[in-house]
Amino acid sequence: MDFKRIEVIFLIVFFSLDVFLFLSFRNSQQLVSSSSTNTSTVSEMKKRNISFGSLDSKNGYAYYLGSQPDDSLAENSNKLTGQKVEYDESDHSLTSGLEDPISITSTNRETVMNKFIKKESNVLFGKSYKYAPQLSTKTRMVYIYSGTLGDIYDKTAQLTFTISDNEVVGYTQTYVRSLIILHERQVIKSEKEVITSLYANSEIPNNSKISYANLAYTKLLVAKGSTIYIPVWFVTIKNKDSKVNTTKKVNAFTGNIIKSSTNGDSDYSAQ
Repeated sequence: MDFKRIEVIFLIVFFSLDVFLFLSFRNSQQLVSSSSTNTSTVSEMKKRNISFGSLDSKNGYAYYLGSQPDDSLAENSNKLTGQKVEYDESDHSLTSGLEDPISITSTNRETVMNKFIKKESNVLFGKSYKYAPQLSTKTRMVYIYSGTLGDIYDKTAQLTFTISDNEVVGYTQTYVRSLIILHERQVIKSEKEVITSLYANSEIPNNSKISYANLAYTKLLVAKGSTIYIPVWFVTIKNKDSKVNTTKKVNAFTGNIIKSSTNGDSDYSAQ
């Protein structure tokens, strides 16, 4: 299928998407923010023992993005060595079991695995991924797709290593070969707007810490076989008493709090 035809398909999908977005956002929870409100809210957060670093008040830009199913992993799986590989055509995912598990520690695992993924015989397209500590746990290391248009926090473009007894024993991988811009860029909410508004809407408890605030794309829906992505702020909050982390998601375009994952997944909360 040539690029022009793909582009036409995504344009059709996008226009049909407009109706869906209008109906969804009209009924969603809207964050309220202003410059003066943000300033006073920051002071109030500090008084309530909520810790955070410097909050960026600059508004950036983002897009609606689209992608089509891709079998690049299956087509290149013969390049992998030292592992048993299986490919699932239904979700275009590759599963690998390493013949020689990789020994790691809690302090060196990122360095070790960053080096491992750079070699194509170990991981296909490994240079397209970067480590995401906020999505990782003691038993798994998550790498997300990172391209020129931004990062993707979604199972459709993710590399997840499985850890057992301080050894990496295998991984699962999905991949997006190319992303298509479906609409001209739009202004997005700033980090400061999002975090102060989350607090104003009782989404950030007292005595907590903002561990991460990441802007990334995630799957909104699949239409006519094509995946539509929107920009979302992922804000990870750690309770200082319980040490439990939770992740709040905010639509970067509208500022609406996403009460549940846009793609139906429930494991995008850091542990």
